[in-house]
Parts: sequence; C-alpha cells; structure tokens
Amino acid sequence: MFAFDERLKSLGWSDFPFRIDVMPEVFAGQKRILTPLTLQLRTGNIILIEGGRGTGKTHILRWFNDSLTKSKDMIPLLISEPLNSTILGNALVSLINDQLMLKSNTVPTLVDAMAAKVREFHEKTKQRIVLLIDDGQSLALTQEDSEAIETEKRKTVHWLRVLSDLPAMVVFIAGLTGFSRALTSIFPPIAERVTLEFSLETEGPDGIEVLTGKETEQLIRDRIAHFGGKGLTPFNSEAIEEIHLHTRGYPRSTLRFCENIISIAFQEDTPAGDRITREFVLQVMKQHPSPPPVTTLVPSTLDQTRFIETSPATEDEEWFDEFDELTATQREILAITQELKRVTSAVVAEEIGITKGTASNELKKLYDMQKLQRRKGYRGFEYLPL
Repeated sequence: MFAFDERLKSLGWSDFPFRIDVMPEVFAGQKRILTPLTLQLRTGNIILIEGGRGTGKTHILRWFNDSLTKSKDMIPLLISEPLNSTILGNALVSLINDQLMLKSNTVPTLVDAMAAKVREFHEKTKQRIVLLIDDGQSLALTQEDSEAIETEKRKTVHWLRVLSDLPAMVVFIAGLTGFSRALTSIFPPIAERVTLEFSLETEGPDGIEVLTGKETEQLIRDRIAHFGGKGLTPFNSEAIEEIHLHTRGYPRSTLRFCENIISIAFQEDTPAGDRITREFVLQVMKQHPSPPPVTTLVPSTLDQTRFIETSPATEDEEWFDEFDELTATQREILAITQELKRVTSAVVAEEIGITKGTASNELKKLYDMQKLQRRKGYRGFEYLPL
C-alpha cells in the first residue's frame, strides 16, 4: 500500500488540497458572488451577507481583506471576534495610528468623536476604510441578555449606523441566516443604510444550494491546481456531479466530502489516476455515511432572538440543555459538533473564532468529560457526538 505522502506525490500534489482552511486566493463562483459585492465598495453604506454554517461567509470577508490590501484608495479592517463598541473603537484607532504613524493610544468613547477621527483620516489619506465584520449574529438581542449587554449591543449598532454615513467608510457585515432581520429589529434606522442584502443560499434546480454544479467543479479544480495537480484528477466529471448533489455546493461540506473520498481512495492498493467515479462516490456514501449540509433558510441558529416567536423544544435543544454546567464556549462546541457530526480543532477554531490551540484544549476537555467521542484521523484527532 502506498504511504499517504507517496499518494500525494503520485498526483503531483505538494499538500492535501481539501483541508477545511480559508484560502482567499481560491474562490469559486467569483463572478456571481463577488461582482454585486464589489460594486458596493464605492457606493455602499452597509452591506449584509447572510448564510448558514459552511456557506463561505468568512471566506468572502478574507478575500476582500487580502484583495484590498493592495488597493491605493481603500484599506480593509477585518474584525473576526464578536463586535462591541470597545473592540470597534480600538480597531479603528489602531488602524488610523498605523497608517498615519501616530503614537496616541486615546480611543474616543463617543461615536461623534470617532467619526471626526475617521473623517480626518480620510481627508489626509484619501482612503476609504472598508470595515469587514464577521459573526454579525452576535449583535442580535437574545432573551438571555442582561440590561448591560442589551445597552452595549444597541450602542454598537448605533456606532455602525453613524460611521456608515461617512463617505470615508463602507461596512460589510456577515452573519448567519436571519441576522439581518434581527439587526434591523434592534435599531430600525440601520435598515435605511443597508444598500445590499446578499444571501449565499439560493434555490437551485435540486433545492437550496450555495455553489452551482459548475462552481462546485471549479472549487475542486482550483484547489487541486493550487497544490500542483492537473485538472480534476483523480475525479471524473460524473463523480463531481454526485458530490454536488450530495453537498449542494456548500463549500465546507464539499471540502469535507472530498477529504473523505480521497482518504478512502488512498487506502486502496491501486494507483490513484483518473479513477474516482460516480460509483466510487456512491460507495463511499454508503459505507461511510455523512449528513448533507443543512439546507434550510429558517434561521435555526437564531431561534432565541427576540424577533422570532418561541416554539416547543426540539430534540437538539433538549440535548443542548443537558450541559448547563459547561462554559459558553464548550456549549457552542457541542452544538457545532452535533450539527456537523464530525469536527477537528481547525474546524472549531474557524466556526467560533478562537485559536486552534484553544479549540484543541476545549475538545480534549469535553472528551475527558465524556461529552464527545474521539477517533484518530489521518492528520490528527476528530471528535464526534455521543
């Protein structure tokens, strides 16, 4: 049997193409997805990008962050952690000080003072700040929010509204499906500043999808090419069609499914070659079933926000309620594991915005507490629900 690295070499791959990593330089569906968003760079105020887990929201923000770094008249500011006014103020002041080579660490506490600082920066540099905010759903008011947390959320959204009015700034906010409705319910004036609401999940010929069949093929082709491979090898076109039918073009599900298929193919004694067919993909699905992505436009991850009526507890909610003794991070990891069925420290780190080391430690704690199963993958431990 070929060793794993020998298999990679036989395909001309410098590394494994289907890790669940955000690679801004590899972007499928650029024209359809990015064109309406990039048009907002010069004319937009607030742009909302919605989608479920694994639809590519973070990928889009990092693509903008990478691409705009080379721009002369725009400067990106990516904020990946849950937003509040302090984080926003510190990030803006740090950016402005770095660009103007200032030493002052004073952060305005009033939004008008911050707006004046941003306006002054624009007058001096002629650059427009492109604010890229991830995890927009964290701004939604929930039933568990204390009065202080609710006040802070309203303040943060107010800051975004005031700053978005400036010619010096455009704001992109990405969040889970349904977050835009939550956001505008907190502070209705924000809705007047939204110049584009973009949903990554659309109705395709076979139901809800993110990437089309051709775009899914392009994602796989580009990933392979990035690591030195040629064409779609070792997949044939019918195998790609079956992969799209199963994953509905959800980028993360597509990468995870390809990872499973390739790892099983590498375990066989025959050379890789052009031999992964539709039949092989169906065989993998049968022997190693993995759930397709959640293809519902209902904002299930926001069920507890105030704009949605409460409903009887589902089986998942009952499962979740068993773990009140856990930290908020551990509870979120369990929820993600329950949804995705199989996670690694890298997946958890990307999903909830923590470092890979922290994710690894928290997963081990949950395993030691007998809250998760663990198995050895070919590149580290994988964790599964009980």
